[in-house]
Order: sequence, then structure tokens, then C-alpha cells
Amino acid sequence: MKRFYRLAGGLALAGTASAALLLSDATTTGTGAAATSAIANWVSLGSPLQATAEEPMAAALAASISVERVPRDADSSNQAAWWVPIALAPDGTLYVAFDSPPASGAAGSHEVKIGKRDTSGTWTFAVLRNPDGTVWTEADDIGHKQPTIAVDGAGVLHVWADMHNLSDGMRYFRADAPGGMSFTRQTDIPATGLYTYPVAKRAPNGDVYLMIRSYDAVTYDGEGELFRWAMSGSSGNWSHVGTFAAANDAVVYPDDITFGSDGSVHLLWEWAKSLPRSLRHYGSYLRYSPTGGGWSYADGTAATLPVGLANAKLFFLPLQSGEVFTTDQMLKGLQSAKLALDDYNQPTIAYRYRPTDGSGDANFDVWRVRWSGTGWTSREKVYAASNNVPAALGISRTAAQVRVYFATTSEGLRQGLKTSTASGWTITDLAPGKAITRLATAPLSADTDIIYGAAPTDVNSTTGSVYLTQVTN
Repeated sequence: MKRFYRLAGGLALAGTASAALLLSDATTTGTGAAATSAIANWVSLGSPLQATAEEPMAAALAASISVERVPRDADSSNQAAWWVPIALAPDGTLYVAFDSPPASGAAGSHEVKIGKRDTSGTWTFAVLRNPDGTVWTEADDIGHKQPTIAVDGAGVLHVWADMHNLSDGMRYFRADAPGGMSFTRQTDIPATGLYTYPVAKRAPNGDVYLMIRSYDAVTYDGEGELFRWAMSGSSGNWSHVGTFAAANDAVVYPDDITFGSDGSVHLLWEWAKSLPRSLRHYGSYLRYSPTGGGWSYADGTAATLPVGLANAKLFFLPLQSGEVFTTDQMLKGLQSAKLALDDYNQPTIAYRYRPTDGSGDANFDVWRVRWSGTGWTSREKVYAASNNVPAALGISRTAAQVRVYFATTSEGLRQGLKTSTASGWTITDLAPGKAITRLATAPLSADTDIIYGAAPTDVNSTTGSVYLTQVTN
């Protein structure tokens, strides 16, 4: 089907020289690195303009970018890739969580601070506290003891923080009231054992789902668990949905969770060999239906829990040429992945992959792959690393575009944008001068994302910042 787009000054057929000319003549907005071309909305001739999962429509970038520093210092330990340290409440209130320098000044430790920005832009802050009222303080552990937050449908904030296979189980706090900033540690999640890597988000119906790894200190196996906070009026109750992934001599690493317009729950993770390791393999995707209680692979066939490494249908990234599922952490492999859905509730995934053995801790290229309805396709390299891509990603998409967020050690926060399968990826620096190395993404609307960017040491060697970058495409 031929596609036409209404641009500044007229109509042009996508992919033609006139389209390129009109794009080049579009109005320019912004300044410096944020300057981009703006165009009007696009239309087709004779029929409604329609996008498909297989062919995102070409649309020029009409971006506005703003950067705000959260007005409190962060601790240098505020670094992770699996985390969800940003959440939007149903009323538009924005929450962030971060490791914060301890008031005591004790070296090698941090507090957990919660920031709340209301719809007028006013910030308030609170810290997690022990039952006796003293401030919760924990030893630093980069990549392990960072916070995840989610806001339920009633506006109550849930917080997980500072747990990495510790004997006191889940470290879970909940606000005492909707919109409240007083938090109490809770024990009502039906779970006992050792837990780490909490990934939590709110479903469209207001429920909160928690994806987390449980760990066996005897066998060293790490299993994937899913829990649900089911809303009932203004409150809710926790239940264990299932152990979704387990395999002998393998360890699950949760990456992301998101939700379809039909209420489906989509999970993303990877596996390490034998023991917890920084290098992982076998990028995995699974879908859960709360209405029917069934689990399925990307192709819709039923999955029996827990899934393991035997069924190739599980993998969005199987072992690549020359890759080995082994304990060596310096070889080819995967580290970090994030997930978004198209209009048909099919997954699009961004991931980092190291293509060469022994080539560096940050030598992970940034890739995108999507499920077409029949297979994993459009596997494209967004950015080729030069040992300069830290372990954090974000992704969002619409019918018109796919947006992948990542950081590089010199440029900081960046966006890779693709507007059609015929074009390449456009890389834009989003926050020049901000030393952002870790990030998380929260879609604000179809066209606007808010990116939480951690700059762990941009104040001094032990103190950093959190920046919120709002991008409209």
C-alpha cells in the first residue's frame, strides 16, 4: 500500500525525493543538540492512515526535550539495569526512588529516598525507615541494592529496596495511604527465602505485578517468580501467580515486565550458567493471561511452568554463532534487555549483546528485535559499541516509531529512533553535559517518554544526580 504524509507545504509519497525535500524544509525547533525537525500530522489519500506491526509508518521527528535535575543528591551506588526507579500515578503524580548519601556521612552506605513530583511540579521527599523510626541505611552494592517502585490503581506507592539474597527475605515497603509519603515495611507477600532483582509495574486495571528472582543457596539455582497485588476497592492483596522459570544449573535474571491492552502480562529475562554472573545468555520471553490463567510463548502455544532451557520457543535471543552457555564472564553474551508492545500486543525488545570474546565490560552493542506474529524479525543493530555502553536500556514504541534509550560513557543519555523498516536508526544526544550512565524509561503518553537518568558521580566521587529527561517525538 502506498503511504502519503501531510508535511509542511504539501503532501509527499513516503520514500520519494519530494518526501525527503519536505522533511528537510520542516520547521526547526529547539537549540543545540536538541534541535530537530517538526512536521504536521500525516494523512493518507482516500482512506484512514493505518499502521501495522510489520511496517511502522515513516514519520519525521518533531521532538521537544527538557531535562530536570531531581533536587536532591544521589549516592554513587545508585546504579542498576534491571530496576524500575520511576513510576507514574493514575493522577499524573511522578515518583522516583534512589540510593541517597546517608545523613550520617558513613562511607560505603546509603539511605533510600523517595521523591514525589505533583502535577504542579512541586517536589516532596521522604526516606524509608525502620520500625523504630530510625532511617533505613544499607551497605552499598552496585547493581544489586537499588530500589524499584510501582503505584497501584488507588495511588499507593509500593517500594522494594536493598535486597540481594539476604536472610530476612523480601525488603518491601508500602505507603500508608494513597499519595502518602510515609512507608512501612510489609510482610504480606506470600514468599519466604532469598530474593533479588525486583521488577514491578502497574497493570491497566490497577493491579501491581512483581517479577523477582528467588535463590537457592544450596543448589545455586535462581528461579523466576511472579506475584500479583490484586486491587479490591482502594486496597489489595498479594498472591503468588507462579514460578515461571527454573532450570538446573542455571540462574534467572529478570529484565522487564509490561502489559497488553487485553490485560496480558509480558515477561522478559535472561539466564546465567551455574552461579550468578554478570554475563548472561538465552534471552527469554513469556506471556501470561490473568483472565484464563494460562501461559504462552510468543507464537501463542501453551507453556507449562516452570519453563526452562529445553524449548527454543522461549528465546528471543538463542545462543549466537560462537556463543557458549558457560561460566566464563568475558565471552560473547547478553546483558540487559527491555520490552515494549505494539498495537497488536506483540513484543519489541531492546537488548545489549557483546559480539567479541574478551572485548570489555562495556563492549555491548545495542540491538532491537520484534515478534512479527510468526517469528522474531527485524533484528537490527541500533548502536555499535566501542567498549562504551553501560548496562542500562529503555524502549517505547507506537505504530509510527520505535524509540530505544541507552547511554554511552562520553555522550551520556541517547535515543535511537526508527520510523520505518526502510530507514536506519537516528541517534540523538538527549542530555548533553550530564554524565548519565544508568537509566529507566516511563512512557507518559504515546509520543512522550520520561527517562530517569542516573549520573552516579557527577557531584563528586561518592555523590551524584538523578536527571529526568522528557522527550516528545
